[in-house]
Formats: sequence, structure tokens, C-alpha cells
Amino acid sequence: MGLINSGITIIDFDETYLAQTKLQHYPHERLDFRHLEHVNLFCEEETLQTLQMRLQKRRQKGITLIGSGNYHYVTYLLLKEISKPFTLVLFDNHPDLRTNQDHDEMLSCGSWVSYALSKIPLLQQVVIIGPTVALAQNSTHSRTVIFPFDGVHHYSLPLILSSIPTNHVYVSIDKDVLHKGEVQTNWDQGVMGIHTLTQMLKSILMSKQVEGVDICGELRLSPIESLQPTYQSIIQKNQKANLQLLQTCLTANETHTKGA
Repeated sequence: MGLINSGITIIDFDETYLAQTKLQHYPHERLDFRHLEHVNLFCEEETLQTLQMRLQKRRQKGITLIGSGNYHYVTYLLLKEISKPFTLVLFDNHPDLRTNQDHDEMLSCGSWVSYALSKIPLLQQVVIIGPTVALAQNSTHSRTVIFPFDGVHHYSLPLILSSIPTNHVYVSIDKDVLHKGEVQTNWDQGVMGIHTLTQMLKSILMSKQVEGVDICGELRLSPIESLQPTYQSIIQKNQKANLQLLQTCLTANETHTKGA
């Protein structure tokens, strides 16, 4: 069990990660998408095809850092690369199950899960963990299981694992699932703690064949803001969470490799 693919890719839409210097020390492949237009929140079909071609050429496919949650729809393109029946495990404060009534032809950060369910036949089930807005976006989709976090519900690791019907899994993490004491994002946030997140992530990595992991939920800052003490604190907090998630993935993979 563990990560099937290896390596780290950092996607650069808006230079979000440049200030996270410790993160940059990890060997990684960088994809520069700063020149692309019409990619914030929604992505037009022509640009989507460009993104897909660039992503397919990357060599490091184990862990992908996407940047702001505004670009979470990139996960849809990463899911299309999987060649076996699989389950998407999504940690997110938002189920991202909206339908685009006004933008039917465009993929968005709020509808990509619905998009994936309708367009990727190998996607058997979606398990969404952590949203506090589940009631507002309640899904009746037969292939969706939601575990809302509101400070009242508590879920055991065996219960979470029992909701995953396939051996192959893809894990997508939006850090807005975490409470504000852990990170700060540009979307409303949930109540989960980083320890809870890393424990669940570790359990999945140790129990399943994980095709890949992606992480988003960065706070986009201007160059001037990134130099201010208040925002420096936010950068360090967000970087700390990224490093904890990366280390969880890498440690679980090393354990799996040694065990094999």
C-alpha cells in the first residue's frame, strides 16, 4: 500500500509558493502556468486542454501542490489520468458538487466533483470528509458519501475506510477544511485540526493503493503583502501545514517501501 507514484510537482498559477522557502527545499518539478488566462475560479475548454497536455508531461506524479483553492478544478484533470477503478477521497470544507447553471461548458472550483462523477467512468465513489457546509450543498448522488465536521460528529478511522469500496484511491486536500488556528485560506474554513487530517491521511496511505495526493488552499498575497509581518505569519502557518502533509505522505511511502 502507499503512494503508487513518486515525486512532488508544484503548480505555479500565481507565485503563491515562492515565499514558502522550506517547502521549496523539497526536490520538485515546477509547472509555470502564470501566463495562462481565464483560469481563476473557472477554466475555459481551450485552456483546460492546454493544462491537461502540460500536466500529462510531468514526471513527478506522487504529490501535486495546486495553489489557491480557486484552482481546485485541476484535480479533475489529475483524476482523468487514473487507469483503474478508484475512489476519490476529498478533504474539503466545501463538497464542490454545484452544477454550473450559468457556465455549463466551463469547469469550476465549485463544480469539479460533479463534473468528475459525470465524465470519469472509472470513478466509483467520492468520499468527502470535513465540510461544515454539507447541508447547504446536500448531495443525493448515489456515489457520494459525506462526513460533515461541525465539532459534534466524530468518525473512527475504520468507519472512514469502510466507506471506500475500491483498493485504488486518489486523495485531494483543500486546506480550508482546517480551522483558522491551523491555516488561513481565501475561502470560509472548517473546524478540523491538522492532527486529525494527518491521521486520516496516514491511515488511507497505509491501507490503500494511492494513485496520487494533491493539496490546495493557499492564500494568494501580493508581493507587498507577503513582506508585511502579519502576512509573513500566515505564510509560515500555511507552510507548516503543507510540510506536515508532505511528510505524512513521504513517511508512509517510505514505510511501505521498506515493508515491501
